[in-house]
Amino acid sequence: MASSTPSLHAGRKTWLILAIALGFAVLASLLPENPYQRWQLLGGTIHARARWIYERVHEDPTPIDVAFVGPSRVEAGVSAPRLAASLAARGLPAHVVNFSLPETGRNINAMIVDEMLSTKRPKLLVIGVFEKPSRFGHSAFKYIAPRAMLANPGYFGNINYLSDLAYVPYRSMKLFAADLFPQALGLDKSFDPATYRGSVVETTGDVRLPDGRIKNGSKPGTLAELRRGVAKLERGTNPPILGPGLADVEFGDERHFIRHIAAAAQRRGVKIVFLALPYYTGPTTLQEADLYRRYGEIWNAGFLSNHPELYSDYAHLDSHGAQILTDWLVEPVAAELRKHR
Repeated sequence: MASSTPSLHAGRKTWLILAIALGFAVLASLLPENPYQRWQLLGGTIHARARWIYERVHEDPTPIDVAFVGPSRVEAGVSAPRLAASLAARGLPAHVVNFSLPETGRNINAMIVDEMLSTKRPKLLVIGVFEKPSRFGHSAFKYIAPRAMLANPGYFGNINYLSDLAYVPYRSMKLFAADLFPQALGLDKSFDPATYRGSVVETTGDVRLPDGRIKNGSKPGTLAELRRGVAKLERGTNPPILGPGLADVEFGDERHFIRHIAAAAQRRGVKIVFLALPYYTGPTTLQEADLYRRYGEIWNAGFLSNHPELYSDYAHLDSHGAQILTDWLVEPVAAELRKHR
């Protein structure tokens, strides 16, 4: 019995240390923060436009008539300025934004929609979808999502849950320090109109990467490059594993947050539709089509998929492809806007 006493005391100390660390983490997570600075945490990354999204929603009084959200296929494929000009030429409401960000994960789209609907009332929300949704949430979600949304994502089976939650104490401490010393941490405390990019931003064409390199988006990729990209994508694409009965677990991020977006839009009287964008030679059918149709029409741009001259890489349209897609969207968008007259 006596020999077990030291290990018993060591065990208690270990649990005490863990409890103290957890307590400090919880306290750190509750530190006050400046939401504007939170949306700047992605500066210097491919998601840096998050800052502009926040500014457009909260600092710019210009209304939003049509909003697009989704992954980079939508970002590269829809020109908000071009669509806005075409709508204005028809005498229709013409304030268009493309709030899409690179990478998949529906949770970040839902968070952006929530933020937008807190101040704006678009007439139409277009959600980009494709052949099979990701099983994971967005990598940038933990940087800009509200703490409550990170603590309770709203569905079971969130693979990123622990890693997202573990980041919150550090994020909160950084934001608390940035509120006190904004220049030292490179996070502006207040909005500066002089640096604002304006009410509409072009997201199609060439992209300047954080390291200064230019990613081609203006010219078609070579056929060999496109085929290599497609082969790599398809090698890593797996069909549903758990079956229809567990789809809300396997694809919980997509299914939960599509419902979340639809409910938020319905409460505010916002019409939603889904825009299906294929990769080069990709299928034009959607795994989750039945889910999407519960909440809105699907506008399927499958006619693009067999045109290599329209793709800058296997997944993204080049400038010419974006012009064709944007022009194709004019009439269905206009038809929806006419219903609001």
